[in-house]
Amino acid sequence: MRPAIRSLLAVLAAGFLLLTACPKKEEVAQQQPTATTTTGEPASTTASPAAATEKLISVTSAAPGGAQNLAAPPRVTVEPGNPTDADKYYTAIRAKLNGFPKPTLQESTVEDMLAYFGYGALRPSLAEQLDPAGLMREGVIPGVKVGDILCTRFFAPKIINVGAPQGAGGVPKGGFGWRKLLRLRALDGSKARTAGLDAFYLLFNVNSDTPVFPKGKFAGQIQGILQPVYRTSHRDLYFLVFEAHDAKVPYRVRGYLEATFDLVGIGENTKYFVPIACAQCHGSVIAEEKGAKVNYLDSDHWIDRTGDDFKAVKPESVIVDGASAYATIRKLNEGIRTQNEAVGGKGVFAWLAASKWLELHDATGADATRHVPPLRRGFVARAGDRNWSGGDAVDAELLPMLNQYCYRCHSSVAYHVFQKQEVFDLKSEMSSYVKFNAMPQDRRLDEATKAKLIDLLSRLK
Repeated sequence: MRPAIRSLLAVLAAGFLLLTACPKKEEVAQQQPTATTTTGEPASTTASPAAATEKLISVTSAAPGGAQNLAAPPRVTVEPGNPTDADKYYTAIRAKLNGFPKPTLQESTVEDMLAYFGYGALRPSLAEQLDPAGLMREGVIPGVKVGDILCTRFFAPKIINVGAPQGAGGVPKGGFGWRKLLRLRALDGSKARTAGLDAFYLLFNVNSDTPVFPKGKFAGQIQGILQPVYRTSHRDLYFLVFEAHDAKVPYRVRGYLEATFDLVGIGENTKYFVPIACAQCHGSVIAEEKGAKVNYLDSDHWIDRTGDDFKAVKPESVIVDGASAYATIRKLNEGIRTQNEAVGGKGVFAWLAASKWLELHDATGADATRHVPPLRRGFVARAGDRNWSGGDAVDAELLPMLNQYCYRCHSSVAYHVFQKQEVFDLKSEMSSYVKFNAMPQDRRLDEATKAKLIDLLSRLK
């Protein structure tokens, strides 16, 4: 077993010795308001768990003695954070943004951030609604050249609720998820470039009951990432969340994202606050987002999911702007791989995964603009590592199940399910987590599916 993974499992098995292993319901209940923060959220009445330990993961025993025994493993959930720490985080970020147009981040908007990066002529509503070809065309925005803005739209399984039964026509509770992503390079001479920042990622999350991208609909949630020039005095990444277009203050910074990452048995409308929840899902589990990575765009996985949980979506609807969008996704993934290498080095699974996508979808290759099936997408960290094979009956059944049930987390947290060697090393622990409903976090598997997963893991060679 790889040392990093062994260390993580040792921490899990020991109940996260340095962390408070309280049920997430209790953590949320303790965060009742007595005051209001400048993020617009109630301040926590308890001491911040992150203040002392940068707690990124909550652990709840799945059975008596579970935190000490992998026969009954703990339930591991995303640590949601709290409004007080979100407020402190935004204040800390603002201190690094020399020349930012507002005294605090909490009173700023997407428009302020665009101006900071040199895009003062680009209104947030235009960034959200204009089609990618228009945004990327030279001359549409004064002073912006081809390549300064990259933009793409796609089906987003990661933001869809899979824990609740689907409605009529296969519509998930809360709707299908779609995303529009912009990467804006800090323009030469901009305040952001002078302050040591390289790029602003702006992500619009849209939900719709129709299985196609809902053109003209505004996003329900908006996320942002600030990527610095490496290596500087900045953190490896900065995370932001913004209010929607129809909010009381449109596009204003807020402290949390609402999502369905680990809601099964916990409740709905859980709020995940910056930076703690963001950092874990972007590959960082220590203070100040060390090693935090921009997650690569896996078009193949998006298309895979139209064959299992989301059959109402047609594969051809996944890449909204068609085959031509692959050129943009390729450029985005090239930049993401470079960022992954800067903070983690070549060989970290995030870098390897992005590299594999780029290899498979090379612009000169036969699959440049085509879906590649899972069994061709495995990758290894070292010569001699096990890799997934279409000629192996267990591999052929197991990998699609891992892709459906585990990829949501384990494409950016701890390991990647397309690394067969890591799955092989972890198969006993994975079986135990599945058996006791500790994983997957976002749904409850029926007994037949659990039994099949456990059997396949036991026979993996």
